[in-house]
Amino acid sequence: MTNKKKKTMATVLIMAVVVVTIAVAFWQIMQKRHAQQDASDGKQSEIQTLLDMDFTNDYPGTPREVIKVYSRITSCLYNQSMSDQKQEALVEKMRELFDEELKNSNPQKDQMEDLRADIKEYKKAKRSISSYMIEKNSSVVKQKVKEKECASLYASYLLQEGSAYKKSTEKFLLCKDKKGKWKILGWELVSANDKDK
Repeated sequence: MTNKKKKTMATVLIMAVVVVTIAVAFWQIMQKRHAQQDASDGKQSEIQTLLDMDFTNDYPGTPREVIKVYSRITSCLYNQSMSDQKQEALVEKMRELFDEELKNSNPQKDQMEDLRADIKEYKKAKRSISSYMIEKNSSVVKQKVKEKECASLYASYLLQEGSAYKKSTEKFLLCKDKKGKWKILGWELVSANDKDK
């Protein structure tokens, strides 16, 4: 084989390796872009799924299910970036879970102001809601209060701040409205000791 043929074959081989390397790099970039897009779509789809819930025809049937939807909305509000319009729409959706008494004592404008200040504080502290756990239906305590059927249950939220984790437990009180739907009347932060009493 002559030197000229050897050089030509070497050039062709080098070009083939370069083309394959470029193709693999391009494929990896596209895969990464698709993965990021899928992750972004997943975040948006949870927000949209919550906004699309029809509480008129398909309201959560148990106190636990109401608090689960409330917790999903809360997680979205605190963990995801979104437009002011979507944030307000999510708060409106959350308020559909509230009893009229709670809505009246907590006007939407005041709730939005408090929420935005709280979210700002969360972001500044690099805090997020990592997960949540709601008591089982069998643990819900039901009783009559002033002729209203009421229920109380606990929900625990795992908060992540940097690499540290902290558990926050809240006790929710719900009452049935005139249509028989469980509505949130209020909640309070409780310590682990209070929960065990």
